[in-house]
Amino acid sequence: MPKKIREAATATRRGPGRILLTLISPGQGSSGDYTPEVLATAAAERAFPRGTLGMIDHDTPTEMMERPEGSLRNLAIVLEEDAYIGEGGALQAEAKVASAWRDLVDDFHEHIGASIFASAEISVNESGQKIVERIIPNPFNRADLVTVAGRGGKIEQVLEAAKVIESRSIVAEATASDVRMWLQSTVRNQTEEWSYVVDHDETYVYYETHGDRIIRRSYTLNGVNVTLGDDFTEVRLNKSYEPVVAQTAAESKNSPPDPAGVIENQEEATMATIDDKELADLRETASRATTAEAELKAEKEARAKEAAERATEAKDNRVKEAKRIVAEAFGEDAPALYTRLAESAATPEDFDADKFRTEVTEAAAKTEADQGAGTPRGLGTTTVIESKTAVSDEDIINAL
Repeated sequence: MPKKIREAATATRRGPGRILLTLISPGQGSSGDYTPEVLATAAAERAFPRGTLGMIDHDTPTEMMERPEGSLRNLAIVLEEDAYIGEGGALQAEAKVASAWRDLVDDFHEHIGASIFASAEISVNESGQKIVERIIPNPFNRADLVTVAGRGGKIEQVLEAAKVIESRSIVAEATASDVRMWLQSTVRNQTEEWSYVVDHDETYVYYETHGDRIIRRSYTLNGVNVTLGDDFTEVRLNKSYEPVVAQTAAESKNSPPDPAGVIENQEEATMATIDDKELADLRETASRATTAEAELKAEKEARAKEAAERATEAKDNRVKEAKRIVAEAFGEDAPALYTRLAESAATPEDFDADKFRTEVTEAAAKTEADQGAGTPRGLGTTTVIESKTAVSDEDIINAL
């Protein structure tokens, strides 16, 4: 299964609103070793294509599980070209900085790091060293701005706003698919119910909600930032069938009149119609939306599984530490009771190893003192009381 990797990148100030990023350079990183060949393949396969987003700070594990695509509220940069091999064999690309973060980048570009967040295939060699075999193209790959950089992560230059990239062709206008992606993300974030965009034009976005309702709203686009209007209008999709060959005058004369009641009111009479191609485009759009939903669900499930595995591993480590503390205090032949106490005490996430060590050490010292005085081995002086009430592990831990 592909792993998620995080490696630092670099970003250099080049002027208002534009920066040159070094995404990653050859060498040893926190996730593994990157060879020049791996980075060259990542450039060829467009692992970080034009339009790749970058956020302020990496997401927390909870945010990654709930919203793997990130949030527009934290959107800081967008790559304006496919990442390419630049100086020193590093992956580089120019990026546009969102207006909300330009002052921050201008003021602190020398101290801000950049870090990639991407899918990758990783192997381990005989010496236990991790090797990054491939950076996998993935729509969730990102290049975020962070506080501390790692494998070559920094801002290289800040570009002049009107600078043209030599020898590389950049289309400045956003594509229809880009606008649709920004609209889809904004609609999902700003509507309380599940919805997806079915169509848009230069003025309106049309999205479907529960109950097959289609809502039309106006919108304005400022860079990648979308602002939805307050004009909610429910509409319906209308379609008509036109003859392939135009009718002759005689055929038109003999054609039957329109059935009564087909047009209920003037609004229906003036509604736009769509042809077969537009209908096919809408169906294709709905199919892509379904596919995206499935990919997003799979991504969330994978991250939830990783989070559960990390929680289990953390719990096992706490139990091992608790058992080791008991063994240090009572010896390797410590009674099974203390082993059970260690497992129970270390199960909660707020387990305090230092506090547990102090309590176990005091209990062991008292036990040893009691044994020297001829009392039975146990937690201090033991008084035998006949009782039908069962003593739980929690009671023992509280006593300890």
